[in-house]
Amino acid sequence: MSDPAPRRSPVDLARHAVRMTLSRGTRAAAAPVRAIARAGRDDTDPRWAGVSWLWQPGWGRHAHDRLYRTANPYGIDANPYEQQKYTSIMNTLAGRRYRRVLEIGCGEGHLSERLAGVTGELLGVDISADATARAAARVPSATFETRMLPAEMPAGTFDLIVCSDVLYYWEPTTLRTGLDRLIDHLEAGGVLLAYHYRGDFGQVNRADHVHDRLRALVAGGKVHGVVSERIDDLGPDGAGVRFDVVATAPVPSIPAQRPEVPVTV
Repeated sequence: MSDPAPRRSPVDLARHAVRMTLSRGTRAAAAPVRAIARAGRDDTDPRWAGVSWLWQPGWGRHAHDRLYRTANPYGIDANPYEQQKYTSIMNTLAGRRYRRVLEIGCGEGHLSERLAGVTGELLGVDISADATARAAARVPSATFETRMLPAEMPAGTFDLIVCSDVLYYWEPTTLRTGLDRLIDHLEAGGVLLAYHYRGDFGQVNRADHVHDRLRALVAGGKVHGVVSERIDDLGPDGAGVRFDVVATAPVPSIPAQRPEVPVTV
């Protein structure tokens, strides 16, 4: 049992209310425009694919650019949730070295710093240019690019794709087509790892939708399930997390007994 989640200050509550209101407005405005963008087109090739507020309403490029005007906006080094998440991810990956890794939503490279130790080639992508510039300074051995996925998917295949608190920014159709594209970019025996906070902070999708979609892909035989966990009482307000690892055949070995991670909020 974790300790109770800390209460938010009145200022934090006010900021959250404003962010939620603005996000709802953006999501409402984006929906009819997306319908026009997709009219007569395949879902994987809509019009205006590079207009981020359509496909990530409320948390598009401008929102992330504002966020990263200040370095380390999440206070990663002193954030128990983030540190627990990174440790859990790396414990899951322990015991295998990866040829080529794609980290989606790399931010300023805090998790990248750890991933670089288990791969010969790390590519981190983020929608914010300020974030990728800081990531490149933090992890000079890796490559970082400013891209909006899934529209700007990098070339080539990967034996590990890491999605940490990022896929819930994609609206439902983009999530569906985007997950298919990610899996198509996995090598034989490649792994897709997804870890998401279950709370609501104005994002267009939710962790449960993301991970239920992954489980549906497992049930449909597109990938094999390796790890599937729901952990309560983690993160802001104790909303909990979803954690899934899926893989293409042949299925790699993931330790059944991974090192325990202290559960904190």
